Amino acid sequence: MQKYQRAFQIRAMASMLIKPASNVVRPIPRQQLRPITNATKPDFVPSLLSVPRVSAKPGGWHPTLIHSSGEVKFTVIRLAPNGGEVPIHKHTHVWDYFMPLSGEAVIETRTKDGVKQDFEMKPGSFLAVGPEGVHRVVNWSEKEEFVFFIAQSPRAKYDFVADDGAGGEHGP
Repeated sequence: MQKYQRAFQIRAMASMLIKPASNVVRPIPRQQLRPITNATKPDFVPSLLSVPRVSAKPGGWHPTLIHSSGEVKFTVIRLAPNGGEVPIHKHTHVWDYFMPLSGEAVIETRTKDGVKQDFEMKPGSFLAVGPEGVHRVVNWSEKEEFVFFIAQSPRAKYDFVADDGAGGEHGP
């Protein structure tokens, strides 16, 4: 019992040594806060838009790897106008985080339960697609390229999905 009383006394003495004002967490003034979407604001976008263009993959998409480690991959992807697309695919374990930088496109999704939903994407928007979520990104603009930043974690391969030709998809 004395051991616990001694520990209590030490804590009590320590709390007297701490000045009350020095251990108070003060809120950050509102004017110093920056929105969470800063990555898509104009002052951050030019550096991502200036990444070198790489050769197109089938479907008219140009992925440029920014960073890759064992746990995360950052890529800037450019989609050509008139139907440029990242083909329909899913990831077994990966989350995709989409952040449009310029242009507009549609991300078509289907959950593992079969629920379909389309998301219109433009600068300032954000979309996360979880594991097993079937999705594709399509640029329907006739003139403008669609450029987006994508973070993927954990890092893994794509599982491409076959199109049944009638607008539906079926697994590999």
